[in-house]
Parts: sequence; C-alpha cells; structure tokens
Amino acid sequence: MKKILMGSYFFFAIFQVMAQESLDLHQAINLMKSNNSQLKIQQYEIQQSETEYNNTLSGFLPRAAISYTGFHTNDPLNAFGFKLQQGRITAMDFNPDLLNDPKGIGHFNTKFSLQQPILNFDIFPARKAVQAKIKAVNYKKQFVENMLEVEIKKAFNNLQFLYETKSAVQKGIIAYQEVLRNTENMEKQGYAKPSDVLMVKVGLIDVQNREVEIDNNISNLSNYLSWLMGKDTDVTYQPIDRLTQNLTTDTQLDFYEGRMDIMAMKNGIEAQNSMTTMYKRALLPRLNAFGEFNLYDKKAWGFGNNGYLVGASLSWDIFNGGETYNKIKLNRIDIEKAESEMQLHIEKNKLELQKAKRDLITNQAKIDLSKAAKAQASESLRLIENRYQEGLEKTSDLLISQATEIEKEVNYLQAIKDFNETTIQIEFLTK
Repeated sequence: MKKILMGSYFFFAIFQVMAQESLDLHQAINLMKSNNSQLKIQQYEIQQSETEYNNTLSGFLPRAAISYTGFHTNDPLNAFGFKLQQGRITAMDFNPDLLNDPKGIGHFNTKFSLQQPILNFDIFPARKAVQAKIKAVNYKKQFVENMLEVEIKKAFNNLQFLYETKSAVQKGIIAYQEVLRNTENMEKQGYAKPSDVLMVKVGLIDVQNREVEIDNNISNLSNYLSWLMGKDTDVTYQPIDRLTQNLTTDTQLDFYEGRMDIMAMKNGIEAQNSMTTMYKRALLPRLNAFGEFNLYDKKAWGFGNNGYLVGASLSWDIFNGGETYNKIKLNRIDIEKAESEMQLHIEKNKLELQKAKRDLITNQAKIDLSKAAKAQASESLRLIENRYQEGLEKTSDLLISQATEIEKEVNYLQAIKDFNETTIQIEFLTK
C-alpha cells in the first residue's frame, strides 16, 4: 500500500513538471493587451460609438430616394388629375358627364425625391455629445486594461509565492523523511517506540498533503492567468523570477484624479451636458430643402410626361406637450447624479490609498518580524535535531519544531507577498 501511495505521488509530481511553462510578467501583460476578451468587448464599444458619431452626419447630408407606383381608378378627382399629369387633357375631358363619371384610368408614376438639411441647430451639440462619449469609452478601455494589468501582477505575485511556499514545503518533506529514517533506525536499536515512527509518518503525510494542495492552487491560478492572457487553460505556469520584495514604489505620491476611470466619468458628464444643449436647441426653428422630379404615363414603364417640385420648409415645434422641457430637467438630474457618483468614487479611492499606505508600513513590520522569527525557528530546529540524535529530545518536540520552521518560512513569504500586493495597489491608485 505504501508503495502504491508513493508511486501515485511520484506520478503526480512528474505530471506537474511536464505541464509547466515558464512565464515572464511583461510577456503576460503584453498577451493580455492583445488577447483578453474584456478588452475586445471594450473595442467593440468604441467601434459602436464611432459608428454612432458617423450617423450624426445625416444632419448635414442629403437623402435621396426613388419610387415607382401604379394606380387604376375611376374616382373623378383622381382620374382628371392623373390625366392632367400625363399631359392628355383635351376639350372633351371637360364634358360634365365625363368629369362626373369617368372611365377607369391607369396611372404610373416614377418619382425621384431629394431632401437636404440646411439648418438644424440641435445636430451640433449632438455630435459633440457623441465625441465626448467616444473619449469616455476609450478612457474606459484604458482603465479596464490597467485593471487587468493589476490582476496580472497580483496573480503573478501569488504564483511566485506559491512556488516559494512549495519549495519550503518540499524542504520540509525531505527533513521529515530524514527524521523518519533516523526514527526507524532508532526503533530497531530500541531507542524509539513504534508510536514515534507512526507520529513521524503522520507528520510526513500532512506535509505531502500540503504540497498537493499548493499544486492545486498553482493550477487554478495558472488557469486564471491563461484566461487573462486569452490562452488555453491546460497550462501550468512557473514564473521565471523568484519572489522578492518590491521596493520601487513611491509611497509619497497622492491619488491621481487624471486616472482613466475618472477621465471616463468626466467625459461622460461632458456628453450629458452636450445632450442638454441639444434638447434646448431642439426648441429652435428648423430649415430644410426638398425637391421632386416625377415621370407620368398611362402605361407601365412608360415615361410620357414629367414634372418637378422644389421648395424649402421652415418648421418650429413651439410646444410638444412639455416633452422637451422634461428631457432637459431629467438630463440635469442625471448630470448632478453623475457628478456626485464621481466625487464618491474619488473619495473611496482616496480612502483606499490611505489604507494601502498604512498596510504597507504594517506589512514591512511583518516582514522584519517574520524574518527574525524564521531565523529563530531554524536555529531552534538545528539545536533540537542535534539533541534528538543524542536521545535528549522527544520525537514530538522535533516534529513540532519541524512544523514551526516550515510555518515561519511560509509566514515570511506571505509577508513579502502581501507587501508586494500593497505596492501594486498603490501604483494603480497613483498612476
């Protein structure tokens, strides 16, 4: 049974090694910028906004249409009018009997129409609103990219921590195996009890289980990194750099209100202001030109006679039931709400920055303390191991010291990881 368990453990370890792929942080960030699904969605939003902006050109460009219509009627008014359009009116057509009771007549009309906007005051702020929206969407995409970069850095930092922790645990496994070998020898010589051997075996299994758990966390984190980079998830990544304390962050910087998310909010508010102006200018008169050219005939696909019509239209919606005024009022409320939300967002981020700076000081203290505790645990383990080999220490004391040494090593690594995560957050908030 023991051989089967060891064989399974060995196979699992070999599989992990075979599936590993080295990963560089800058490489991961570049892949994220090129392949991430969220950024692709943001790009589609930019394209939609640009298309919406192009659509506002309809306020300046003409509209042309062509239609072909066929009629057949004995309606007195239409029959006389169609004949008139076809240029077929004669003196006989003024006969009262024919006017009152005409025969059925066919009429076919080919019409070319053109409409040209001349002066519509609301189109200019509408275009300005869409321009501001495009800027906002671009800023939003850049902010999402920055957020994903933070996620990449944090995940990479956690991956480094897991591999360093795994290394510490593997050292512990080797140490436990050595203790097990010595204890088994001491049992044969009568210096240790069978319960001592079982105690060491239980401790060894616990540490091995911890390594399996770490490998599982590495796989999960690798899958998350793969998703961020837009790659296949069946890869286990190993950072090319070891976990080290990040001391490059300038902790004196303040919150930066020119950050991409703040700029997106500001441009969104600018777009809403332009919409308010658009609603106001919709109350002004509109001037548009139009024209028609018609071909008439009594036969299908005939073009016997023609006529044209040109003109200009000046229209003014003086009152539309208060709809425009209510739109202006509602838009002003939306603007005030957006400004309050932006201010709240800034205040929350400033608080977050203050907390991060305090956490950085705390994490530095944790690093110093855990480093000292790690050194003391290592020295204590060394002394207990020497005394144990001389038969002066209990097996349980040695196992406790072994576990403590691993724990202090992991605590030290955890403190470095937390410190680095805090620096990543500070860099993001002040970027």
